[in-house]
Amino acid sequence: MGKRGRSSYFQLSTMMFLELFVNGCTIPILSLYLKDYLHFTGTQIGWILATSAVSSIISPVLNAFIADRLISAERLLAISHFAGAAVMMVFTVQKDFVPVLLLYMVYWSIIGPTFALTAAITFHHSADAAKSFGGIRLWGTLGWFASAWAISFLWVRFGSGDLRIALHVAVISSVILGIYSLFLPVGLARKNEKIVLLPIDSIKVLLQPEVLSISILSLVITFVDRFYIFGAAPFIKSFGFSENSVMPILSIGQIPEILGLAVLGYFLKRFPLKKILLAGVLFEIIRFAIFFSETSGAILFAGIAFHGLTYAYFFIPAMIFLDSRSDKYSRAGAHQLSAMLNGGIGSFAGNLLAGFAADFSRLPGESSIYYPLFWAIPMVLSVSGFIGVMLLIKDHHLRPGEKVLREEPAVESGIV
Repeated sequence: MGKRGRSSYFQLSTMMFLELFVNGCTIPILSLYLKDYLHFTGTQIGWILATSAVSSIISPVLNAFIADRLISAERLLAISHFAGAAVMMVFTVQKDFVPVLLLYMVYWSIIGPTFALTAAITFHHSADAAKSFGGIRLWGTLGWFASAWAISFLWVRFGSGDLRIALHVAVISSVILGIYSLFLPVGLARKNEKIVLLPIDSIKVLLQPEVLSISILSLVITFVDRFYIFGAAPFIKSFGFSENSVMPILSIGQIPEILGLAVLGYFLKRFPLKKILLAGVLFEIIRFAIFFSETSGAILFAGIAFHGLTYAYFFIPAMIFLDSRSDKYSRAGAHQLSAMLNGGIGSFAGNLLAGFAADFSRLPGESSIYYPLFWAIPMVLSVSGFIGVMLLIKDHHLRPGEKVLREEPAVESGIV
């Protein structure tokens, strides 16, 4: 890797670190914050988390049209994080259900698409995505891990038992990433190109049979993964752990993810995509089986660890496969449309059902959730996802796109 290559790797890795640091401040503990500090019911929490998915159905479509068409993905990332920081600051002072519901929906309308934007930016500047993306994305996992421990330290050192400190750190981090994004070189600029109403090239990519199959399966796994996001923090607390230890405990899931991403490129070169995806879903099944058994101690921590392996060996390979079927013009839009399916429809259904399941799983006369019943639902659905991969995915190695949708003059600049 030459000097220019090392520079781009550092820039993209820093961007990923900050992106996941921002979201690591809110996603793991939000359900606990809503439950214990705002005293919302499980159904109310489910609706709040589900609104993030509703917004994710609409905003990625808009971003697919905007990103690299009206404005570069890099500059759109900056604008999104500045706006997201402002909305989150207002969110932290709300206590009533309706304002919290609406503000969280607005927040995710802005922040949700940035996951796909950072992926698209990385792929724009990666010569060999299958080889380099896992290593760059690893820094995002380190960012998520760092946010858990940074917030835990700040809580113990300066906090007063208020989970809002995590939300305030998210605000500051978004501002930092917004500023940083302004200095990222633009990866793709179009010249004399007619702007169409819909991202047709990106839609064509998503409608390719294999891409569509993996997108549907990703939706199913996203669906069940929402149960983990919803239930993990209160589940950990139910074992008697203190609130300021919940995020560090949940960060155990990022340790194997870091290791898994570090060697992902090796496995992608040597094993068929189908086997890697099956391994990713199998980790999901094992995790929910452990939670279903309500085993404490080392086994519980092992269940949390499987969360990171699922992400590293299912969602990341699926994302790389999508990119391998895209060209430089369809890339940003294709990732945004995929985010609409997973972060939108999958998250909406998963969050909503998780909220209903939390209330349904309470035993008569009890206020706490009966977790074996709660975790049984995503465990069964994960098995259906495993069967889907077996039946729908071909047993071949990940390879570059078979064709380029079009080749038109464009100006390439920045980090390559």
